[in-house]
Amino acid sequence: MIKAIIIDDEKHCIVTLNHLLAQLDNIEVVAVTQDSTQAKKLIEEYQPNLVFLDIEMPNGNAFDLLDKLMPINFEIIFITAFENYSLKAFK
Repeated sequence: MIKAIIIDDEKHCIVTLNHLLAQLDNIEVVAVTQDSTQAKKLIEEYQPNLVFLDIEMPNGNAFDLLDKLMPINFEIIFITAFENYSLKAFK
């Protein structure tokens, strides 16, 4: 079973992604948050295999969060409406 966390400041995005993931048998969403500060605590607590991560959020962005979590021991799927972050996300 893949443990996943969804981090996005837009509630409707969390609801939609959570609904889609609920249809899969091998992914369990163990936590969701709209707050990047709480995200760090949830990742440390739940030790997920996969994090769905919005790039631009209040109180910092995804890259700030990831810098605080180094080394990264989980897979990341970036979710964003900002195409200018795509190159940085791939790196």
